[in-house]
Amino acid sequence: MAVQYRSYLILLFVLVGLAVVLLVPGIAITQRLWGAEALAGLYWACGLCFTAATLGGLPLLMAGRSPQETGTLALGSMAVRMGITLFGALAITLATDVPRTHFLLWLVVCYFVFLIAEIGFILQRTRPE
Repeated sequence: MAVQYRSYLILLFVLVGLAVVLLVPGIAITQRLWGAEALAGLYWACGLCFTAATLGGLPLLMAGRSPQETGTLALGSMAVRMGITLFGALAITLATDVPRTHFLLWLVVCYFVFLIAEIGFILQRTRPE
């Protein structure tokens, strides 16, 4: 059981590292191309995708004994992540004054970067020991 929590903590550290890797050049690129007002879209997109990725990894903490259970948990994890991202993006674009173009552009970039981390986590969790 402790191995599961340790692997989830490793996922969280990887996600934090990826967020930093996205934000450092993202801030420079966004400011240079679109100005300082577009940075809000970057922050909202990165925060939403980070939250979705951390919550999406939670179903994988349940130990799947068979390959079918593990596959089902992996699909559930990705569904949770996608649902949080979609509903969050809808809420942010409709309820806030965040620049939509910049938010949606960075949302796509952040989603796929964090998706790589989640797939790596799923593959590590489903690897036979």
